[in-house]
Amino acid sequence: MLLILRREILLVAAVLLLAPLAGAQAKATIQKPKTLTVTGGRCLLKADGTLGVNIGPNAAMPTLAFTVGPGAFMADQLHANKAKFAGPGKYANEIIAAYLGKTAMEDSYMGLGTVTVAADGRSGTFALNDGKAAGTFDCSAAPAKP
Repeated sequence: MLLILRREILLVAAVLLLAPLAGAQAKATIQKPKTLTVTGGRCLLKADGTLGVNIGPNAAMPTLAFTVGPGAFMADQLHANKAKFAGPGKYANEIIAAYLGKTAMEDSYMGLGTVTVAADGRSGTFALNDGKAAGTFDCSAAPAKP
């Protein structure tokens, strides 16, 4: 019994010591067409100058996904802006997807839109050009390079 008690104490100590290192999670709030806030995911800045943001609890189908830069999937086909991500500012005609349903075909909103990155370099707003989806995002830290 004494061995079990020691192991539990060590486990609790480890959790308390490591918890501050975990940091805040990425977060997005979809404000239109309906309010939904999600956490989890990541924001990465690739070597080619492409910012990729995927936020939501499901990595396979994030609630909010967008790219800014030349490495955006289907950028040529959608006539998206392929200028490199250069930090805070306004980026027009970027590929944005908001998945609010259980599948990609249910309650999803995709297309070109505007992403505005705030002066802190980690948060901002997004809105589809057709006005069907909009909201905010917060990467919790400046996007990391892989």
